[in-house]
Amino acid sequence: MQKRNGFTLIELLVVIAIIAMLMAILMPALQRVKKQAQAVACQSNLHQWASSAMMYATEHDGKVWTISQGLGEWMEVLHPYYADVDKIRCCPAATRPCQDTDGTESRGSVDTMWGRKGEQTEWGGRERGYWGSYGHSRWVQQRLSSADTRHWERFSVKGAHNVPLFADSAFTHALPLHTNPIPPKPLIFFSDIPVDAGGCQIWRFCIDRHSGMTNICFLDSSVRKIPLYNLWDLKWHREWIRQGYTKADIPWLK
Repeated sequence: MQKRNGFTLIELLVVIAIIAMLMAILMPALQRVKKQAQAVACQSNLHQWASSAMMYATEHDGKVWTISQGLGEWMEVLHPYYADVDKIRCCPAATRPCQDTDGTESRGSVDTMWGRKGEQTEWGGRERGYWGSYGHSRWVQQRLSSADTRHWERFSVKGAHNVPLFADSAFTHALPLHTNPIPPKPLIFFSDIPVDAGGCQIWRFCIDRHSGMTNICFLDSSVRKIPLYNLWDLKWHREWIRQGYTKADIPWLK
C-alpha cells in the first residue's frame, strides 16, 4: 500500500476553515486588548504632561500660563520641563496626520492628530511644536480680561481633582460651556462640529477614542478615564453648572 505524504485537498480546506474560525473568534478579543493597551499608554502620556505642568507651576508661583501663551503653543510652553515632549504629544490611538473632510490639516479627529509634524500649518503659519492629539482647557489659564471671573488661573484650587487640564481632543484647546448640547451623532472630524452650533467647544473633547470613554488629566495632576456623558459634570470653569447626563442621553454611544 502506497504511503501518503501530504494532506488531501479536503483536509487542507478543513484546516483553513478551522483557522479562519479561530481568527474570527480571536480578532475581537485582540482588538479589545490593543485598545486597552492604547488607553493605558494614553494615561501615561497625560501623567507626563501633568508632571511638566507641576514643574511649571513650581517656577511660576503656582500659576497657570496665560491665554496668550496657550493658543496652540501650550506644548511648547511646557517643552522645557520634558525633553522628550514629542514622545507624549499623541494618544497611541491617534498618531496619524489628519486630512479633514474640508481639506484642513491643522485640526484633528477621533483617530488622528491635529497639526502636522515639522510642517507649516495654515492657521497662523505655525510650524514649531504645533501637533498632537491632546487638548487643554483654556479655562485653567490666566485670563486677559479682569471682567471674566470664570478662569481658575492657579493649580491649587478647591476641587482641583474635578477640574480638567488636559484631555483627548480633536483640537489644541477649548473653552467648554455647560450650555453646549450633546452631539446628535458621533464626531469623527473637527469639521463635524457645525458652525451654527455656537462653537460647542466641549465637542472637541467629546470624541469616542477609548470605547465610549476619554482620558483626562485634572488640575491636581490625577488622570482618570471618564465616560463621554460625564464631561458635562466636570468643573470646567468656576461657574459651571452640572448637567447630570447619563448614557441614555447619548443614543449613539455603544
